[in-house]
Amino acid sequence: MGKKEIENYILSKKEDLYRIRKELFENPEIGLEETMASELLSNMFREEGFSVTKGIYGLKTGFRAEYAGRKAGPSIGFICEYDALPKIGHACGHNMIAAMSYGAACGLKSVLDETGGKIVVFGTPDEESTSGKVNFVEGHAFDSIDAVIMCHPYPESEESGATLGLGALQFEFHGVSAHAALPKENCRNALDALVMSYLNINNLKQYIPEANIYGIIDHGGDRPNVIPDYASMKYYIRAASKEKLQEYMDRVTNCVQNTARASGVSVTVTEFEKRVENLVTNHTLADVFKENYEKLTTLRLKKPAGYAATSDIGNVSNVVPTIHSWIGITQTGGLALHNPEFAAATMTDFAAGEMVSAAIAMAQTGYEVISEPELLQKIKMEFKG
Repeated sequence: MGKKEIENYILSKKEDLYRIRKELFENPEIGLEETMASELLSNMFREEGFSVTKGIYGLKTGFRAEYAGRKAGPSIGFICEYDALPKIGHACGHNMIAAMSYGAACGLKSVLDETGGKIVVFGTPDEESTSGKVNFVEGHAFDSIDAVIMCHPYPESEESGATLGLGALQFEFHGVSAHAALPKENCRNALDALVMSYLNINNLKQYIPEANIYGIIDHGGDRPNVIPDYASMKYYIRAASKEKLQEYMDRVTNCVQNTARASGVSVTVTEFEKRVENLVTNHTLADVFKENYEKLTTLRLKKPAGYAATSDIGNVSNVVPTIHSWIGITQTGGLALHNPEFAAATMTDFAAGEMVSAAIAMAQTGYEVISEPELLQKIKMEFKG
């Protein structure tokens, strides 16, 4: 009966899911400024009987909503994202992510007094830029969580797969300036060292084709008649594992440092954004979600063809068993994330139906994890293995 109760409860709450989707869509807020979204979700969770803590882990728009059953049991985590993109709004579908996790948490709560256990919903700001989930991981938010279940809208439905980890390196070159018409012997051109480093990184890339390495020059000097004593460039480096990411970051750094040394300038190397880890899907958990989801919709979860880009859910997946399934919101596919057309697609009737189905499947998956100790043991064994 538990699964059917969950389905019926979420169906009875679907107007609340539609409200979240609509209000976030009509009032998009960029990362770290999601005041309305955070307040809306916090209030709705409180009304549903959850205890809510706001302004956590150094993030004023972050929150944690909890509900504990009448007896002890496993803890299930759901993730709400709600930041939008500048100018194009919810073109990554975070308005739907928040709604799905709200629905899933409410649905699982409807049976939790019977099953025992705990639900924890993490309101994680600014996935798009500063990777807010890293703050939660570093603050040990997931230490007592047994499994995390999250879904993301997408042009087509796909199983939870793998994402690339990302390291963000800034290289600042320090030389000695001079008048460009009268360069002195002790002049050291910081921009020349940067340009040579940029070219040498391009040469290095052919030897590590599995890496994704791209950068920009963000400061190359102030005037053409002054030889620059300062220049700066920033790089994103992506890789399929934590170990490979560290290796590639070290190789790029060594390349730059040796080039700077040969040019007679110094270089400072910093990580200008939080490091984002690759997603490690728990396939045992993903298989349970797939079975539940495909009973509720005509869409099928396809095997992913390769790596998705980068998301801070990867950091979560490295500390707790996690899935991040992709929910198709069109019947034909063809759209792209971070595109105004995708934002519009989140508001269609078809997307609404898939949103509700995903919320039901998420809650039903959490129910199985709580009520089947052997399943939880298998999930944990895969995570540790």
